[in-house]
Amino acid sequence: MPAKAPVAAPALETWSFAFTPYAWLTALNGSSTVRGRTTNLDASFADILNNTQFPKGLFQLAAFGEARYGRWAVLLDAAYMKMALGRSLMASRTVDDVNAGVGAGLGLTMEMVIVEAALAYEVARWNGLTAPGSTTALDLYAGARTWWQRGKLDLALSGSVNTADLTLTAERNLSAEANVSWVDPVVGARIRHQFAPRWDLVVSGDIGGFGAGSKFSWQAIGALAYEVSRSTSVSWSGMLGYKALSVDYSKGSGLSHYEFDMVIHGPILGLVARF
Repeated sequence: MPAKAPVAAPALETWSFAFTPYAWLTALNGSSTVRGRTTNLDASFADILNNTQFPKGLFQLAAFGEARYGRWAVLLDAAYMKMALGRSLMASRTVDDVNAGVGAGLGLTMEMVIVEAALAYEVARWNGLTAPGSTTALDLYAGARTWWQRGKLDLALSGSVNTADLTLTAERNLSAEANVSWVDPVVGARIRHQFAPRWDLVVSGDIGGFGAGSKFSWQAIGALAYEVSRSTSVSWSGMLGYKALSVDYSKGSGLSHYEFDMVIHGPILGLVARF
């Protein structure tokens, strides 16, 4: 009897990990209400830089992590942001040798932590969909996005009246501050596409809130990565993309009313380590 050819054992599934620290060049579109006082924001990242109080008015830390085993993956995205915006207004008028001036300085400080954790499952995979050697996978995921925010409004008013050799001045400072936190359930989908051995594209989107935490929330991310270096244990890739996160949260009423109805969006730049 001819000998049977040996059958290769199936490849064992192993854990793989990815860690991506990134910078998010955020723009803000929406409104923030702190203790019943509302500030409308429509600011690009350049506007935020021009109106931010330095040196400690703008600070950010953000990172994304993924642990994958076969079709299953655990996703974690965390970001800390602090923005201290300031704006000054001046007006003066002279009538019959009497000069009067009024000045106002408005300051808004927003500090927030956003942490998202989700469990993903690969529901489909295609090989050679766009080109020979390419792979495309579709993940569905569900989890929670936790928010913590501190909002503070500062208003400094000053006025002066000059007549002859007399000057009358007056100043007053007003401030309002609030801290809130909430948790939004989220569900979403993600497409992972590899054009070639060095090029990867990830596009994801999710919705959440549903009144459990915020009224409604959505997120969309697209990122392209290119592998620049590889060793026996880790590969390094540069990442460029765009991230948009929207949330509509409201709590309380009157002078205890806090609301954050905002779209936070902008380019993301990062470094991906896979091992």
